[in-house]
Amino acid sequence: MVEIVSMKDWPVEFKIEFLKVLGYGSDGTYVLDKDNKILLDKYTSEPVKITNMAILPIGPVPCSALILDDNVISIIQYMDEYPDVL
Repeated sequence: MVEIVSMKDWPVEFKIEFLKVLGYGSDGTYVLDKDNKILLDKYTSEPVKITNMAILPIGPVPCSALILDDNVISIIQYMDEYPDVL
């Protein structure tokens, strides 16, 4: 079972370090993809800000994650696409 942990109160520096572990980065405002480009939400195509990102598992492989904006549309579409993960 997946444990859900809120990162809302984490300092920005901790969030950036966590992103680095997953192979991503940040310019301090936005999440950056592996090519140092602003990461766009998979479902809304909006830039993902570090202050409202959601890091969600996408499979059994460790560090296999999807980073989204934490808006309702993205979360519902994620749950629809990956019903067996959560």
